[in-house]
Amino acid sequence: MANKDVKPGLIRWVILLQEFDFEVKDRKGTENKVADHLSRLEEVGRLKEDLEINDAFPDEHVFAISSTSTTWYADIANFLASDLIPDGLEAYQKKEFLRECRHYY
Repeated sequence: MANKDVKPGLIRWVILLQEFDFEVKDRKGTENKVADHLSRLEEVGRLKEDLEINDAFPDEHVFAISSTSTTWYADIANFLASDLIPDGLEAYQKKEFLRECRHYY
């Protein structure tokens, strides 16, 4: 409260929370295990030979997305870049396609 750089929203929360008795307990490394691991890599006063690094991170996942279909705008981008109209369109589909391309030109 003595700091003059504190924002009004923070002061409001401090005043509201003053009526409650609570204790904040910080559990190191529970939010972001990777950042916690990296922050402990080199501690001051500790020899590098004694440093053991645990490379196993729980909840580590590798995700990959593969898709064989083209995006909805691929034909429009091809038409705008090289005037190529997609094959297999009937007359009314071609007219609708060209009308749609005008919105992006």
